Amino acid sequence: MDEVWNEAREAETVPEAEPFYNRHYITVDAQGRITDGWSDGPNPGRDAAGAVCINGQGEYQFRLAPDGEENPPLYTMDGVPLYRWDGGKAALRTQAELEADRIPPLPQARAQKLAQLSAACSAAIVAGCGVELPGGSTGHISLTAEDQINLTNAAAAVGDGAAAYPYHLDGGLCALYPAADIRAMARAATAHKLYHTTYYNHLAAWVRRCESAEEVSAITYGAELPEDLAEHMALILNAGEGATNA
Repeated sequence: MDEVWNEAREAETVPEAEPFYNRHYITVDAQGRITDGWSDGPNPGRDAAGAVCINGQGEYQFRLAPDGEENPPLYTMDGVPLYRWDGGKAALRTQAELEADRIPPLPQARAQKLAQLSAACSAAIVAGCGVELPGGSTGHISLTAEDQINLTNAAAAVGDGAAAYPYHLDGGLCALYPAADIRAMARAATAHKLYHTTYYNHLAAWVRRCESAEEVSAITYGAELPEDLAEHMALILNAGEGATNA
């Protein structure tokens, strides 16, 4: 009897358990960029209002695609979304799309560019310039703030009648230079500083009239100015040169 009962038990069909799935969600911004993604396995109580369910029969951990990486990074190291949602699947964004996200809004782009150009202008002035002295010798003078003060004092001294004044060219010993040499150094320094401050001023005008962050980004220190700005700068420099020589 026991054998018959055991055989009957073995013959019974045990129903299989229903498979358990997790739902995988993403959030998408107005530009179609995927901004977040999660599975309701590790996040059972998370509000999914406004989210897109990309897989109703997913595994415990989140995946952008059924055969994709578990919990993939959704952003670049500098915070740019890596993926976009095309309405049916997640797609890796192109390099051009990523770079476009890195361009700041126009007001911010202008402010950043003006700061960059101002720093470049200051560096160019401090680097100094070459000078040719009346006797035919040449040299180079740096124009740090201290150098500018020293040269201004030297020029003032010879302007007051001093026949010579101690100064030094870069890499050389301090020497007593005749008044004509001091005036030549002062003229070279003045022209050098005038050029760079005037050039920066015209670059800044160019930046302010740009209508897109891309245009602003393309401007660099040393770039050729637009024709109207270049003509205006030439007029300023010519007038300044005449005043310096006088």
